[in-house]
Amino acid sequence: MKLSPLQVLSVSEISQIHNATLSILADCGVEIQHAEMLSFLEQRGLAVDRELRRVRFSRSCVEEALSSVPSSFEVFDREGKHVFALGGGESRIAAGHNAVFWVDSETGERRPSTVSDVEQFARLCDQLECIDMIGIPVMPQDVPDSKATLLHGVRAVMKNSRKPIFFSTDSAKVNGAVIHMAQAAFAGDFNRQAYAIGQLSPTSPLFWEHGVIQALMETVNMGVPLAILPEPIAGISAPYTLAGLITVNNAECLSGLVLTQLLKPGAKVLYANSWTTADMRTGAALVGSTETTICRIAGAQLARFYHVPSHTTAPNSDNHAHDEQNAWEKALSTFCAMGAGNDLIVNCGMFATGMTCSHEQLIMDEEISAMSRRIAQGLRVSDETIASGLVKELGPHGQFLTAEHTVRHLRSDEYVSPRISVRSPYATWKAEGSKDTYRLAQERVCECRKNPGSPLDRRREQALAEIVGAFGS
Repeated sequence: MKLSPLQVLSVSEISQIHNATLSILADCGVEIQHAEMLSFLEQRGLAVDRELRRVRFSRSCVEEALSSVPSSFEVFDREGKHVFALGGGESRIAAGHNAVFWVDSETGERRPSTVSDVEQFARLCDQLECIDMIGIPVMPQDVPDSKATLLHGVRAVMKNSRKPIFFSTDSAKVNGAVIHMAQAAFAGDFNRQAYAIGQLSPTSPLFWEHGVIQALMETVNMGVPLAILPEPIAGISAPYTLAGLITVNNAECLSGLVLTQLLKPGAKVLYANSWTTADMRTGAALVGSTETTICRIAGAQLARFYHVPSHTTAPNSDNHAHDEQNAWEKALSTFCAMGAGNDLIVNCGMFATGMTCSHEQLIMDEEISAMSRRIAQGLRVSDETIASGLVKELGPHGQFLTAEHTVRHLRSDEYVSPRISVRSPYATWKAEGSKDTYRLAQERVCECRKNPGSPLDRRREQALAEIVGAFGS
């Protein structure tokens, strides 16, 4: 059987958080800094305070909206081929997204990121088995128009991999351009099939900025699935307690889900979170802390309670080096996110509180994801896997090494195949240069660079170039 989903909330505790959330939305409400949206909500019968730009959501409004959210939806690659479903019970892994810096593979030093980094990142992702989707890893810093930096990253990914993409921006203009790029690159039916998933975030606590609402309206109307991802910080923009942090996230997320369903009942959305805790000694917001990992489990439970596909971030680390802290924070955040049953888990390749990427980190994170996925799959118990007949046949002193049963299962998914993990004896490891994990990841990156990925045809590539080129005009 599969691993039972991890839980940190009881049924009664989920109900308590849900009821507190409904009370916040009904009595306090959220601020929406967008006149057109306020008019729309007022027409739909919601309580709107024009002076405060405050909208209050009744229990019945929230429950009716949630009832129209699809519990799952299909995702397609760049060529229109179905690749997976979100909400179907299996966690999917995405690389990226939206960092700034890059660790140079040759020097080991952090530097501003480039379009070339993103192109290589996409080609690596195209080859990695446990990377199902690609978030735009960085905002490249070597482009002429800083306002279009995300578009250059999107173009670099679409040109070099056929895997579906995940993107986010707080600019309505950039958001619209990315959607048009996805239309130009996608070979399937864009109006019916999901190739790109957008992410939009309210500002904590409890308000939506004008540009984000404009982007939300356009994304929903274009039929692009949307992750509603609040980013409250414990003790700063939400209560310091984890239950309070989760409740603020829940209120903000539900307000976004309601908006999408009022605009377009049945719109594809994800219940998402990227909450952080604060180190009160330094003021740093933390994404790899033990407490954020506990919350990843709670978020998955709440999403299941609402019957909405879920998204969280992992593997996460706040350290700036490829070291043991990086490894344990990433392994725990990924395993708990996957063990809890989150549907889409985004951040492979990133570290340093999401500010930095490296190709080597991507290789290491993909292996962490493969290991976590295997643990979540659990044990398959059947007459074939128990193999009692074989045990009886071979009996005492039996030799299983050459048994047909062993050969049959040798290359199955019963075991995780190591990517870079060291499993050789000491003498062999020493003879091969005593290479640590980072060095082995560097070598894997060099191997993968020989593969061109999945280049885009000239017609679609030209269409992307024209959209990016026209952005600033």
